This record gives sequence, C-alpha cells and structure tokens, in this order.
Amino acid sequence: MKKKDTAKRPFSSLSTRSFHAGGYSVAAAVIVLAIAVAVNALVGNLPSTYTKLDTTANGLYTVSEQTEKVLSGLDEEIDIYWIVQSGYEDTNIATLLDRYSSLSDKISVTKKDPDVYPTFAKQYYDGQLYNNSLVVCRGDRYRYIDYNSIYEYDYSGGSVSQNFAGEGELTSAISYVVNDAMPTLYILTGHGEAELSSTFKTAIEKQNIQTESLSLLTVEAVPEDAGALLINTPQSDISEDEAQKIADYLASGGR
Repeated sequence: MKKKDTAKRPFSSLSTRSFHAGGYSVAAAVIVLAIAVAVNALVGNLPSTYTKLDTTANGLYTVSEQTEKVLSGLDEEIDIYWIVQSGYEDTNIATLLDRYSSLSDKISVTKKDPDVYPTFAKQYYDGQLYNNSLVVCRGDRYRYIDYNSIYEYDYSGGSVSQNFAGEGELTSAISYVVNDAMPTLYILTGHGEAELSSTFKTAIEKQNIQTESLSLLTVEAVPEDAGALLINTPQSDISEDEAQKIADYLASGGR
C-alpha cells in the first residue's frame, strides 16, 4: 500500500477531506549571516530567557541547551495542541513533541484532528490552516505556529535545501507564553531612518522582542523599559539635545 505523504496539507474545508488536492504554499525566508549577527548584537545584553534561541536544528532527535534550560525552568502547565488529520502526522514533529514532553512534566501534548474538532483551531487562528500546525498555550496566552514556519527553504545556488526549524519555533512560543512582559526594542525616528527589512523584522519577532517607534524630540529621555535603541541609517543629523539623551541612556547601561 502506498505510504501517505506527510507534507503539509491545507484544510480547504475543516469538515471534509478535500485537502487531498492541496499543494505547497511555502513562504521562504532566508536570514543571512549579517542579519543574524546584527540581531545578536542588539539583544546580547538582554536576560537569557529573552535572547536568541537555537533555530537551526542540526539533529532532529536532540534539543539545544537553551531549550533544555527553558523547559527545566517551567513552573506552570503548558498545553501544546497538534493540529493534524489522522494519518498525516509529520514524523519530525512527532519526535520533537515527544522529546519536549519527556523533558518536562509541565508540557502536555494533545492531538486535535480538524475532522473531529472542526472549529477548535479557529479560536487561535482564522487564516488558512495546514496539517501539523501547532498551538502553544498557557492560560489565555497563546501562540499559533503555522506549518510553513516549521520548515525553512533556501532556494539559493540553483537548488532547494530544507531545514527543520521546529525546535526554534516551539521553544520561542513557549518562552513567549510564559513571559507576560517582553523586552522592547525602540527604533529612532525623525531623521529619515530606513525601514527595517522584512527578514530583520522576522528575526526580531522570533526572539519575542516587541518594537516601538521613538522620537526623542517629544520625550525627556529614552524610556526605562528599553531593551535596546536602534538607529537605522538616519538621513539627517541628530540634534545635540537628542544626542545627549542617547548618551545619558548609554551611560546608564543602555544598548
């Protein structure tokens, strides 16, 4: 009997199996080394629970030291819902979820077949659903992990390479739901600063860092909750008053 394809399959109807004709709809995002270095530099002084997670799983059957630290520090129940139709379970995700639940008794994994629970996922995500997507919850706080983000694709070099990024996505989601207060990266405005690239924004979001625009012309100082201040290629001079506020922020331990 021919083995079923475990690749992602969209649910065109949550109450039917018409997904069989579904195709791939992969949003490829390649974060280059320069951006990775820049993100590390920006968040290097933040608490370890907020800083960069291991998002490059070189081995599918092991987890990083950072993930082990996050899981060992859990003191509240974390529910992980695996949204997948019976018979289409991704074996890599199954292995990863088994590993997480074995490392912490606070992790509970529940499979939700959309044929059996057609409306379950809608309370967390109202877009196009794919088999093997995940929902991580702590009370009312949750994060939806789309299957498209669990596998990363590199189309450079004339060929396609695939990377399983499930650990980075899952550990980032767990870190997000257990921390009610996320660090803030303030982005200076008012001098024709360049927009952040989509890949850079994605990298920041994956670290559970929220961003806020900041005009130093309208405030007395850089906000106290600033994890870092980003000045992205301004096209006009920063005033002496603004420069003094930035210097004061740095002198008090800012980044």
